[in-house]
Amino acid sequence: MKKFQRILALVLVVLTVLPLMVACGSGKGGNKKGGEGGGDLTPNQSVVPEDVTFEGETFTILCREDNAWGNWLHEIAADEDATELVNEMVYKRNLEVEERFGLEKLEAFAIPGHWDAKDDFTNTFKNSILSASGTFDLIMSHQAYMSFDPALNELYYNLYEIPYIKDNLDAPYYYPDVVEELTVNDKLYFLLGDYSLTYWEHAYVLYFNKAIAENNNLEDIYQIVRDGEWTVDKMIEMSKGKWVDDNGDQWPGEEDTFGYISEINNTPDAYEAHFDAPMTGRDENGAVIFAADQGKIVSILEKMIDFKSSDDTYFKYFSDVAEDENVMDKIFREGRSLFYHAMLNRAQKFRGMDTDFGIVPYPKWDTNQKEYYTHAQDGYSVGVVPMDAPNLEMCGAVIDVLSALSSEMVIPAYYDMALRDKYARDDESGEMLDIIREGFTVNFGYFYGQSLNGCSMMFRNMVQQDNTNFVSYYTQNLKGYERKLKALIASYEDTEE
Repeated sequence: MKKFQRILALVLVVLTVLPLMVACGSGKGGNKKGGEGGGDLTPNQSVVPEDVTFEGETFTILCREDNAWGNWLHEIAADEDATELVNEMVYKRNLEVEERFGLEKLEAFAIPGHWDAKDDFTNTFKNSILSASGTFDLIMSHQAYMSFDPALNELYYNLYEIPYIKDNLDAPYYYPDVVEELTVNDKLYFLLGDYSLTYWEHAYVLYFNKAIAENNNLEDIYQIVRDGEWTVDKMIEMSKGKWVDDNGDQWPGEEDTFGYISEINNTPDAYEAHFDAPMTGRDENGAVIFAADQGKIVSILEKMIDFKSSDDTYFKYFSDVAEDENVMDKIFREGRSLFYHAMLNRAQKFRGMDTDFGIVPYPKWDTNQKEYYTHAQDGYSVGVVPMDAPNLEMCGAVIDVLSALSSEMVIPAYYDMALRDKYARDDESGEMLDIIREGFTVNFGYFYGQSLNGCSMMFRNMVQQDNTNFVSYYTQNLKGYERKLKALIASYEDTEE
């Protein structure tokens, strides 16, 4: 009866979102029926007992479909005949989950979920949850709009109440530092980790053209990174004198060669992580507060805006364009920039380059900074367990095993094989990716930036406007930030039933 009710609820949701929905193909998500369950299929770091099974059940994930603005479905589902290594591992992972628990299916229910469709996506799961349909077991979508409205937190389960997950949040595949950062009043609503391949793909890195570096007799960048001496001043120094007026118009433009290029829509947001300049921190009682280091941020803005004004750099703002129209990718792919500050997934665009390139972490602010830090652009997928999930034990067990298997199968495929061997051109870039992974960080203020009066976009806004007066900017906005923060923290408070 319960299974029939879930099928009926799913049909109703399909009818509700039919104009938006793109159904997953018959091979998506692993469509072979599960085996007997149990056995020795539990991955090493999972805490789910081997005798826990859910025979004949379907585990449904609401997620984003692929479109011109991005690819997301591949982190959740893949075809049986997939030949690309990462997709192959996603398919095998899903099949193992199905067999491990005896599931009928691990199903990806995909609808439009890009930024412009955010209201439709959130309304889909809000309506489903408020009607107590029990349709979805996990919801994965765009981090920025999943956390945009604090009222949505009421629709998500506290992960400290989910069986198995609550006992295993210190597992490396859940990113324990992130768990700690996003926990307030013993509540955690959002799950990051290795099951979200898009978190990896959206992480910011620095690409460099090896031929330009060698032709200019630059120091070994990899060794500078290893020595802990890779700083923004060193990067700026290497970028100087690299503009070449290739088209002869005596003006820096997209047909020329540069020392450094960067799009300016989202990328400057990453300075907050790269230079260890978060907007929020914790007070002596562990409460989240706005605690921006105003002096440091002013120095960062002055340096980066001055760098941006140099002929040796090219910053460009993009409106809605398809991926193949990205001018910055074109410049780097054609070997016309020493450095390119971009997301890790851009490496896939460079497989046909004639010139070898490398990947390094974005530099530190100075040598006093302990680590190389980065975060992911906020379009990556974050997961929540809906309040109407019909079987919390199944949610916790499947998510934990799915996450553990992602760590063991999918991430190595993306990282060690597909990315390191296929796209990057040397062994050192793999070593650099280890360093980049160690520096993954998420700040509470950045994660909730959209709901905190846009505080996560501070660097972006000020760099675009060539505005270094952060003290005035911060003073004008602080009351609004704090008002929004108070409302956000209230969503983490215990309420009377």
